[in-house]
Amino acid sequence: MSDVLRSSLQDWLSVQRGSAVVIDQLSRIATGNSRAMWFIRLSNGERFVARVEQGGVFGTSSAEEYAFMQAAQRLGCPVATVRWLEPTGEVIGQPFFVMDFLDGAATGRDDRTMSAPLATDFVTRLHRLHTTDWTGELDSDVQPATATHREIDRWLDVYRQAAPLPVPLVEEAAAWLHHHAPACDRVGIVHGDPGPGNFVHDGQRVVAFTDWEFTHLGDPAEDWAYLINMRGSRTMDRGAWATLFDDVANVRLTDDDLRYWSVFNYFKGACANITCLRAAATTNPAPNMVLIGTALHQRYVRDAARLIEEIA
Repeated sequence: MSDVLRSSLQDWLSVQRGSAVVIDQLSRIATGNSRAMWFIRLSNGERFVARVEQGGVFGTSSAEEYAFMQAAQRLGCPVATVRWLEPTGEVIGQPFFVMDFLDGAATGRDDRTMSAPLATDFVTRLHRLHTTDWTGELDSDVQPATATHREIDRWLDVYRQAAPLPVPLVEEAAAWLHHHAPACDRVGIVHGDPGPGNFVHDGQRVVAFTDWEFTHLGDPAEDWAYLINMRGSRTMDRGAWATLFDDVANVRLTDDDLRYWSVFNYFKGACANITCLRAAATTNPAPNMVLIGTALHQRYVRDAARLIEEIA
């Protein structure tokens, strides 16, 4: 597999560069659920990473991820430089893009501890991402009044395309989210999966945000709630995160905000995860795909339903 992949990537990279290149090292460096990550070293010493889709997992696209990473870099957000996009899947069987390899930084995969300076820098940079003026970099007609509703419908469509049968609790969650959607003050770039494990750092500051496949334009409250309840929940408790948000970014989530966006994030997770069941049955028959598409999907459905029932 790697020899075939090496030859295909080498030919494609030569076209992108405008001259022949030789790949002298190609190795898998991460086994993420949505993307496969391949380290590439050329004979001239240049190093890159190919971020490869895996059968439509999570209903996200390399093209959108690439566009948002490009925009984020131009807007001053810490992110790996993206170089070339192959959106068709014709080169290696799946769409992918190539970005620079980040040198000299920790992976950030330890989600249980974070130094105080690093936590402050992370929240500062996430807030800057949310509040930067993206209108000169991204072409979109999304408006505050419709941004959240568009995201609900987007994930509902992802789930409907992937689910073998309707899931009534998912349908009901979408209706509840539409009915109770809070007013959005301004549309910002939402990372969609922020927190420990999805950025690299040097111990004191963020070097780059990673894993941009869920990025979109919407209400930044989605990110703050996701960080508290999901990706950052093992690092600090709700009170510590809330204090940090307030002190660093002047961001305050009400109890109603946190409940609504927690339901939204569980709903989003349920819709995204069921795509793994489809992938397992077609292009990616791996055990983790089955687990995510069944048990984890069902867990998020139950969590969303539980919160809705508590609120009601």
